Amino acid sequence: MTHIPPWGWFGLCFRAMNTQVEIQLYANAEGKEAHSPASLLTEVQRMFRKAEKCLSRFDPASELSQLNRSAGSPRRVSPLLFDVVEAAVWAASVTDGLFDPTLLPAMKAIGYDRSFERIEQQGRAATEEHDPMPLLSPPRQGRHQAIGLNRPRREISLPPGVHLDLGGIGKGWTVDRAADWLTGQGPFIVNAGGDLYAYGAPPGRPGWSIGIVDPWQPDRDITQVWVRQRAVATSTISRRRWQHRGRWVHHLIDPRTGQPAETDAVSVTVVAHRAALAEVYAKAALILGIEAGLAWLNSLPEVEGLFIRTDGQLIFTNGLLEYLAPVS
Repeated sequence: MTHIPPWGWFGLCFRAMNTQVEIQLYANAEGKEAHSPASLLTEVQRMFRKAEKCLSRFDPASELSQLNRSAGSPRRVSPLLFDVVEAAVWAASVTDGLFDPTLLPAMKAIGYDRSFERIEQQGRAATEEHDPMPLLSPPRQGRHQAIGLNRPRREISLPPGVHLDLGGIGKGWTVDRAADWLTGQGPFIVNAGGDLYAYGAPPGRPGWSIGIVDPWQPDRDITQVWVRQRAVATSTISRRRWQHRGRWVHHLIDPRTGQPAETDAVSVTVVAHRAALAEVYAKAALILGIEAGLAWLNSLPEVEGLFIRTDGQLIFTNGLLEYLAPVS
């Protein structure tokens, strides 16, 4: 009698990079020890822990914090940090600076000087909320172009006064690395706080159903997209909001003004081949606003997007319709 290896679902949830990470994998339960479902998921968790230790701007001992403190002189860094900084510089270039990894000083100036978990837990002093919000001069655009990258020596040179924040793209980059590791083992999804990659399809289903959260009622989905071999990321101004010196602010800075972005889109969800790409494109499209952002996403090959307008209307790119129904 032919032995049919048992297949089943395996999952893991943990916190890393200031978000909840969830992995679901449908795999052969009798895989070799080095590639058993449990060992595969443990390796994904290790990837996220390693990325968090390297890329966190909130940890003064992280490698990114050490790089920021060395601004003005070249610093040799790990392959992980070099790859993510290189990806961030590339992303800034292809978005004409709408994605800008050098906005850390502007983020600190509006109170995002600690993890959002700590902002929520600690709140802001009452006296601070009554102080007038200072006018910030916009950052010098294009500062990412002055970042020196020497791949043979694995050295990064930050100009004096330039400090990096790699939170969003670092999370997407790590999702992509985890997806590379799991590809071929069976259908899976890696979801890091809404930045996700879905591979294959659960048994008996045409793909993975990804809920798009209602910005005003986060416990319900406003619609869903069906994907396989695709990444999905959402950028929104409805979360990560806090009061700072008398007004509500959010974490998405418009590099052209140095202030929280003023946009007619509450959220933008992007479907792309890679999670880091989806993260970057969603953020840039939200900053652009619906009209310009829609035209821009439509110009990108194999990238689709869904905008939720401030009045609740859903607006989407030309090719998104194929993702709004189960894939064949």
